[in-house]
Amino acid sequence: MKRLVPLCCLMSLLILQSCERKIRTEYVYETNPVFTWGRAYFWGDCYANYNIENHVLSLQAFTDSLQLNDKGQLIGFGQYLYLDDIFVSPADTIFPEGTYTVSASREAMTIEPGSLFKEDRLEMDRGACIHFFEKAEQLTTRKFIVEGSMTVSYTDHETIRFEFDFTLDDDTELNGYFETEKLIIYDDSVLKESGERNYKGSNRQRY
Repeated sequence: MKRLVPLCCLMSLLILQSCERKIRTEYVYETNPVFTWGRAYFWGDCYANYNIENHVLSLQAFTDSLQLNDKGQLIGFGQYLYLDDIFVSPADTIFPEGTYTVSASREAMTIEPGSLFKEDRLEMDRGACIHFFEKAEQLTTRKFIVEGSMTVSYTDHETIRFEFDFTLDDDTELNGYFETEKLIIYDDSVLKESGERNYKGSNRQRY
């Protein structure tokens, strides 16, 4: 019986050490990235067929270690923020100042929360998400943005600043900001006017 006591102690110690190793090796993703470049898309009233009159914008923002190669492909390591459907009033064609809330209401000044859309054999991301491109490929992942807010402000006529305060689908936080002197906004609402069908879904650049 005396021999069993040290053996039990040894087993307990090994279990504790194993738990400590797991805790220490848990990978921590960047929670406060500084996005240095990006672009936006204006889609107009692309949900008018669903009786939604609000205009829609999208925002893509990248950290400086991510770049596009000569084929237009995203390369490097870092964070890529994609806010798919940002709703503004029918009078707006750019981002008005103020706070935007992550919400599925599709009201003005809201951002569609991220989710995985499934229909038949089709699967695609929609709404807001963040991509983490890591040096270890197995750690590269995409996380959906499910709650939080984004604040937009202008320091002059051309410099726009986006500040993020998001909650991800794994209950972690994502903060950070994106500031640029000239935000490129592509007007894809003209595709609708030209009669092209399914223009919004077919022309998104998701990488």
